[in-house]
Amino acid sequence: MSGPDGGFEPLAEYETELSRAQKRALNVLGARTMSRGAMEKRLRELGEDEETAADTADWLARIGLIDDAQYAREIVASCVRSGYGARRIREELYKRYIPRELWDAALGELEDGETVAAAEAFIAKKLRGETPDFDDRRKIGAALARRGHGWGDINAAFERYIEGLNDTEGDAGDW
Repeated sequence: MSGPDGGFEPLAEYETELSRAQKRALNVLGARTMSRGAMEKRLRELGEDEETAADTADWLARIGLIDDAQYAREIVASCVRSGYGARRIREELYKRYIPRELWDAALGELEDGETVAAAEAFIAKKLRGETPDFDDRRKIGAALARRGHGWGDINAAFERYIEGLNDTEGDAGDW
């Protein structure tokens, strides 16, 4: 490009505030996936003003590098694989600046009983085939509650675990 005096000037002199912010955003995205809100926050932390950060996040969403709905689904799936319940999943979505209107849609894609199955797997890991007594149920139930499971899911998970134990005991007697 030619400068005001007709000579060539380095491209860096023509770099706008927005393009600088866009380069920063691409560097940040190269490190990890994030939501639009998290990107805006990170750009402000890196020194961009609010308007530039918002414009840059809008640009990333327009070109498809940020998709909050897809990111919410990924967070939900990751949390379920980690054995978390619905309350903890909501905390993770909040922490990652996912808009609230996307939470129910992402949680709605969970299959029926998926969080109960995660709780049951946690119980099975802790008890290793043993029948739980009252103290086991209390301790494991409290641990599951801390992981974000509701008491309805916890009780259902214990019932499924105990049914599974009874089924395997019945099969063993057939031999």
